[in-house]
Amino acid sequence: MALSPQDELAGIPPEHQAAWLASQPDWAIQDMVRGEWWWTGRPEQQPPPGDWFVWLLLSGRGFGKTRTAAEWLVDRMLRYPVDTTGFRTEWGLVAEDLPDAMAMCVRGPAGIARVLERRLGPEKRHARDASGKWRIGQVEGKPKIFLDDGQIVHVEGAKDEDVARGFNWAGAWLDEFAKWKHPDGSWAEGILPSLRQDIPGDYPRVIVATTPKLVVQLVEWRRTTDGSVALTTGSTYDNAANLSPKMLAAFHRKYHGTRLGRQELHGELIEEIEGALWRLDWIERWRVKSIPAMVQVDIGMDPASTGVGDETGLIAAGRGVDGIDYVLGDWSKQIAGNAAARRAWEMYIAYGASWLIVEDNVAKKWLWDVLARAYDDMRKEGLFPSGGSPPIRTETAKVGKKLRAEPVAARYEQGFNNNSGLVRHAAKLGDLETQMVSWVPQEAPESPDRVDALVYAMLHLGKLDRRHAEAADPGKATLPRTELSPLATALPAPYGR
Repeated sequence: MALSPQDELAGIPPEHQAAWLASQPDWAIQDMVRGEWWWTGRPEQQPPPGDWFVWLLLSGRGFGKTRTAAEWLVDRMLRYPVDTTGFRTEWGLVAEDLPDAMAMCVRGPAGIARVLERRLGPEKRHARDASGKWRIGQVEGKPKIFLDDGQIVHVEGAKDEDVARGFNWAGAWLDEFAKWKHPDGSWAEGILPSLRQDIPGDYPRVIVATTPKLVVQLVEWRRTTDGSVALTTGSTYDNAANLSPKMLAAFHRKYHGTRLGRQELHGELIEEIEGALWRLDWIERWRVKSIPAMVQVDIGMDPASTGVGDETGLIAAGRGVDGIDYVLGDWSKQIAGNAAARRAWEMYIAYGASWLIVEDNVAKKWLWDVLARAYDDMRKEGLFPSGGSPPIRTETAKVGKKLRAEPVAARYEQGFNNNSGLVRHAAKLGDLETQMVSWVPQEAPESPDRVDALVYAMLHLGKLDRRHAEAADPGKATLPRTELSPLATALPAPYGR
């Protein structure tokens, strides 16, 4: 177990301690007295060398992730107070939600406020407080940390993919990334584009400090070998000297020898979950950047039941002229009612779809009415031709969600095992894929919204196999489509809009 310099010094004979201290310069002695991080932190808690962009800190509970990230972010702020144009730098702190961000990452015993107190002195309590150099405040209900030199730390909760959208950050701390509601989409759509403030002699960097769970973006970072990601791993036991023995004993009894213990204690990112219907390798091997002409494209829709907390799942999938099924896009969003219906039809247009597929026990009169009303409104806008009924079809709900999903998962597995790639993802669809590989039906019978939408679309495409097996009937033949809608080809990968 690696020790901090402070703990190493404490372990040598007193006469050697005195001799070593006498040889140190005054600035070092002063740092030791203040308890600066280079002195009290363990080696694995110090920033790794290299030109990395993401410092991925995967560790068990109690490792000291919060203190590590707080020290790193404050040090970066003090090192880079202005950007290359002379403007004050801005920074991001994103946690699972705002209460966690404030309670643990800002005000907690290992949070930013404690680090700022040591580095800059006490918090500024009022405008005339000349002794304080920083304060915590709010702007339009959002908490922020203000330094007197003009720097700002924006504190955000990762409630959706739009977190951090529009910001201009010189760096960020992403706390407990694996617990976020939409980690893959939040990173790709919101946070990554915000890391763009140019700083002198360096570039924006980010620390991702999390106890691991199977999240596609975490796997991608861990597999990166080009130097852009620095990986630090550690266990709960690495920080045993600073943890309650009773807490350690309780954790050990609860988790030791279990798969959860490998994750929660040892910080191991387990890529294959026992009982899950899909495996990540089934998807990764057959990810493609281009697609053939489509015979048919369907939009699977799983509507949010309440509009609070649930998402409306919207997945586009198509059968190519090569007989392969392609998962084309994910427009899922926490949205309901008419807005969700309109979004479904917009996706239908964008991908040149043939059908909108919903579950028949959910597609009650209220859903048909909402979808039909939105379709009629868009027809009046010239987006759909006049006449005819909305192109909606249903998938039966007579079997459980696991039984219904199994044939879809089996098609992925068959394509992997026989090296044919019967289902291929035409984009990085991280949040959908994370749901697929982490859903264990025995533990959570209610399948996630995006998975349901995928299953509906794929099951309907599967009916093409039965159709082709029947005697040819020119009146029922499905005409091949030569291309997707121009809007679909213009969509930014991977999440649509």
